[in-house]
Amino acid sequence: MSPPLKVGLVGAGRIAYAHLPAYLQHADRVCLTAVCDIVEDAARRYAKAAGISAVYSDIEEMLRDSAIDAVDICSIHDQHPYQTAAAAEAGKHVLVEKAMATDLPGCRKMIASAETAGITLMVAQNLRYVPDAAAVKRLIDEGELGKIQAARTHAIFPVIVSNPAGHWMNDGKQAGGGILMTNTIHHIDLLRYYIGNVKRVTGVCRTILPEMVNGAEDLVAATMEFENGAIGDIFGNWTTGRSPEAMSYTVFGSEGTLHSTSPATREQQMNQFGPVMISSTKRDTEESPRPRFEPVQANAVALPSSNCFINEILHFEECCRTGTFPITGGKDNIETIKVIMGIYASSRTGEAVDLSEL
Repeated sequence: MSPPLKVGLVGAGRIAYAHLPAYLQHADRVCLTAVCDIVEDAARRYAKAAGISAVYSDIEEMLRDSAIDAVDICSIHDQHPYQTAAAAEAGKHVLVEKAMATDLPGCRKMIASAETAGITLMVAQNLRYVPDAAAVKRLIDEGELGKIQAARTHAIFPVIVSNPAGHWMNDGKQAGGGILMTNTIHHIDLLRYYIGNVKRVTGVCRTILPEMVNGAEDLVAATMEFENGAIGDIFGNWTTGRSPEAMSYTVFGSEGTLHSTSPATREQQMNQFGPVMISSTKRDTEESPRPRFEPVQANAVALPSSNCFINEILHFEECCRTGTFPITGGKDNIETIKVIMGIYASSRTGEAVDLSEL
């Protein structure tokens, strides 16, 4: 058996705790050895929860630790390019939380740094590692929905309830934007996983709440044209505390449709989509002349666990060990950032944006 991947964690905030179960339950594969946060008390609290003693407040100092093989970057979005480049230069593999970066030059810097150093760069787009998502991807690839024609996705959260006053996620400079960069980015990435890359977008972004600063949007509507000819729409809303749903997506094909909706509860907001339901001509029977929807069987797909964060971190370990390109590698995930940058550009100009020009 190969020795475990020794990991140093950067950023001990909320999302870092979603990563913790992987390190606690699979120490034979991913061994957390150090934690770094500019707020040392936050690093010490995380280290205590993780059962480790190595605590840093300076990433450069942590990267000098030759025992660390990789870093798990859970810091503020605008820090990702610098921290990724520093880790790559130190010869460490990099798992970085979404958003990959706040702009395309930052993404390209990260990709170039990883290629120069010969290390693995993976973006933590956790929705691709949900068992339901893996099952949906297989159904689409096997052709059960026929030719994919359209898709839509919604993200509706009362952000002011979730984030305290002055939180960096409400700051367009630190986060790189608002709801698109923090929530809807996951949904865009999931649709790209299912359908393929996007070639053209239009969008309208609005800032409604006074808590949003430096241009961070809290209301957005956009359309996407995929390279395969499918069309899609996006709706993101941080402005309301009253909604019948938190997250949803639907994929429409010539031979079938699937959808997933989650209720607007705190648990769902911090977790993932609800169960996926499917209706297709393949599943029609004489006893059911009208289309009916039934659950997608996620247990037919072999993944390590039902926890998407555990699955993504174990996938990262496997890629580092084998040299396999990650499902959400840097070269793949810059395409998700292009969609967001295109929507921002379209909102400014009122024109459709061709992503090949970005």
